[in-house]
Amino acid sequence: MKRVLIVEDEGLIAEHLGLILEKDLGVEPDIVYRAKTALEFLEEKTYDLILLDINLENERSGLELAALIEENNWGEYMFLTAQTDRRVLEEARKLSPKAYLVKPFNDVEISMAVGLALKGSEDDLGDLVFKDGWTTVKLPISSIRYVEADGNYIKVISSERNYLIRYSLSWFFDQVLDKGFLKVHRARVVNSRLIKRYNRSVVEIDEVELPVSKSGYQELVQHFED
Repeated sequence: MKRVLIVEDEGLIAEHLGLILEKDLGVEPDIVYRAKTALEFLEEKTYDLILLDINLENERSGLELAALIEENNWGEYMFLTAQTDRRVLEEARKLSPKAYLVKPFNDVEISMAVGLALKGSEDDLGDLVFKDGWTTVKLPISSIRYVEADGNYIKVISSERNYLIRYSLSWFFDQVLDKGFLKVHRARVVNSRLIKRYNRSVVEIDEVELPVSKSGYQELVQHFED
């Protein structure tokens, strides 16, 4: 599941943004109202996208937080703004937001902008390149739901099609290190972005329940809750 942080000091706007993302994109964002709280979240969690109000407690706090996000590589962000002060806007232009969303905005505008930004973050994962018989396949890593060991082969389950190929699970895991995949069982690696729920026994991806080992459960807890 995609992870989004909303940093907005107007409570009604923040809650409305959260409802849009949940309803239209199936994303349940974290919401904070102050730059200091946002820093605590960003130091502890990884986000695919941050929606950031330029004008939080004061007219510079959002800009200062954006500079820290870039400095620490905490992820892509979009500015939320009703700001018309030319000096402040000039400062904002020196930074590298993915987009500017100008208040008052409508639901469709938010849904489209955030959806495209999140899709772009998936595309950045690159391709898994492998041989399928005599054919070389370039499969977008973002499309892979999970991979299972099957004897001397692995099953690659993706949104495009499924493959049974003569590679090891260790080989696959090496290819997707740092791309959001978790080894939840000695015979199974899953795409953490697609996980709907998990417990000590199973993890659910696209309405499919997959068994989880004890060490796999610890991996899930560390990834999502630490």
